[in-house]
Amino acid sequence: MTSKRRPVLLADRDGTLIRDVPYLSRIDDVALLPGVGEAIARLNRAGVPVAIVTNQSGVARGYFPEEFVLETQVRIMELLDDAGARVDAFYYCPHLEPDERTRRDPGSVPHLLRSCDCRKPAPGLLLRALSDLSGDPAQSAIVGDADRDMRAGEAAGCGWGYRIVPEGETAAQGPRVTLVRSFFDAVELYLKRSEGKGSLER
Repeated sequence: MTSKRRPVLLADRDGTLIRDVPYLSRIDDVALLPGVGEAIARLNRAGVPVAIVTNQSGVARGYFPEEFVLETQVRIMELLDDAGARVDAFYYCPHLEPDERTRRDPGSVPHLLRSCDCRKPAPGLLLRALSDLSGDPAQSAIVGDADRDMRAGEAAGCGWGYRIVPEGETAAQGPRVTLVRSFFDAVELYLKRSEGKGSLER
């Protein structure tokens, strides 16, 4: 018997949940953005699973090992726990499409320089998260700070996309994409869709 599918909140990592540090490589630099802990706690209380889906090409570039990506996730979980929140799953892509420069770079990791279906804007990470968490794409949302996040969400069939843009900036907005100032604002809008309905169905 097929289990009932449910809404899932898919979140980018850098610039969405934590401070954006280019090619983050120090645990001490991991810091939740304002309102993130509270927003995820609200999703937890609403019974909406949360999955982090993040590109980490710094691994393929040789800037840091895959172990550091996992250590960073442990630190994020610790910070969320302090805020009374948790994420349910974590997915990352360590790959990078090769070009002449990366092929010549002695620091690059050759077996990770390849095409893949998991590097956003490809939808592989999102589809894996939705499958693992019994997610219904039409009731699910992607939150991120880049166009590639929105394109990945659209390719995965997500019902909504929330793109974070800084104050004073703008970005393309489509039928399934809403511009917001923060992850907290995105979650607030997403949860409002379910008020009085008992679900996140449109």
